[in-house]
Amino acid sequence: MAVVSRLLTARALERPASAAFIAGADGSSLTWAELASHAEIWRAASRAAALPQRARIGLVATDPLAFTAAYLGVLATGLTAVPLDPRLTASELANSLSRLRVDVVATDTPDVFDTETELWSLTQLGPVPVRPASLSARPSDGAARRPAVLLASSGTTGAPKGIPLSEWQLMHAARRVARHHGFGPDQRGYTPLPLFHVNAQVMGLLANVVSGASLVVERRFDVKAYWERVEQWRPTWLNAVPAILASLAAAPAPSEDVVRGIRFARSASAPLPEHTLRAFVEHTGIGVLETYGMTEAAGQITANPIEAAERRIGSVGLPVGIGLSVLGPDGRPAAPGQEGMVALRGRQVVSHYLDLSADVPERARPARDGSGWLLTGDLGVRDEAGFVRLSGRADDVINRGGEKIHPLEIENVLLGHPAVRSAAVVGAPHERLGQVAVAFVTAHPGARATDLARDLHERCERELTRYKRPTTIEVTAQLPTGPTGKVLRRALRAELATAGGVR
Repeated sequence: MAVVSRLLTARALERPASAAFIAGADGSSLTWAELASHAEIWRAASRAAALPQRARIGLVATDPLAFTAAYLGVLATGLTAVPLDPRLTASELANSLSRLRVDVVATDTPDVFDTETELWSLTQLGPVPVRPASLSARPSDGAARRPAVLLASSGTTGAPKGIPLSEWQLMHAARRVARHHGFGPDQRGYTPLPLFHVNAQVMGLLANVVSGASLVVERRFDVKAYWERVEQWRPTWLNAVPAILASLAAAPAPSEDVVRGIRFARSASAPLPEHTLRAFVEHTGIGVLETYGMTEAAGQITANPIEAAERRIGSVGLPVGIGLSVLGPDGRPAAPGQEGMVALRGRQVVSHYLDLSADVPERARPARDGSGWLLTGDLGVRDEAGFVRLSGRADDVINRGGEKIHPLEIENVLLGHPAVRSAAVVGAPHERLGQVAVAFVTAHPGARATDLARDLHERCERELTRYKRPTTIEVTAQLPTGPTGKVLRRALRAELATAGGVR
């Protein structure tokens, strides 16, 4: 029996009527008994449909409770969950279903689907087949069809890859998360993050099941309703990303009564600028727990200590139940304070990727090197105490005539201006120097673009060495971002390349 199945059964016996997951908008909920019942219904539906073990179930749900019940039901049944973004267009969804070799689509919006894939409707009573398919119509068994969850990488740095995670990897990560953050039946989280991402699945759903805590979930982040929901549901911790913290720091501040009892706001999924962290803490009075994770490690990699006095601003913390090293150019561990490539290893780390190329047989390729290390592509430094500080992506580093520039350093300078809402720096092609830094910023309401650009150039002249200063600072309406608010730098680089770079 799957670990998730055993845990749901145990929770249902311990506290059957307790709300495990709550919809922040309307207060509807799923109790532990209802979740255990959903798991039984999924098992029965799987047998009735003659689904093979680890058949891939594409989960497309706009309702967070519908997604939660289906996700846990799929894992408890021994099938493979393939969470998908419900905002995908019809063509994008069809492409994802094909590349990920999905056998069945389970959705709470079956009427909008026009796909040949077998279709199940997610109802309050469980999954109901809407358009069955013959076994021969289902995708053929692939090279790695045994994961509990199959996710596609975010694609922020290139073409997405299939990332298969076993139940052991997911539950190991969830247990580490629950233990580190002190979760238990007396704890309640609040998350407006998309559930089709590993952060919300492991940090939210599975850590909740492991610890017996409760979690308030939302369809989306709503800055205007955020503190009202917090006041209503009284969470003890908040799950956020830097974009959410920045928005809340610029919104009306909550009262002391509203934030009383909140132990921390956890930040993950993207680099957290120091200015954003300090602004949020000063504005709300809530401490921030900065962390670092990635899908390939089933979510969390490092986290700062729970005790506020032991946290280090600007650091993503210490490794949590995972092997981590910073490797120098020679592939050996770098000395404390020396920058290198962050590498991971251990059973929690994915062993292989799946090639998601269309119209070719599914192939697995190793994710680790010959020594068992997965090279993350992130550059960082470890200090004497083991705390990790990230300096950016290796493929984001700008090479200006042989001088290396980290975009994050420039972005932090730009974000220090009170009128700047968000910032991204990328390398633009240059005839003589190879690359130069170009900055894109969005502004808070009321700022004049020409005045802001001038102020930012002057700020960079004061705070940055000459070669690091961006040649151009463009004030734009918005930056291209992914679902978790991470900036899509490749889209900005493509825009600059199309324009012919900088002369």
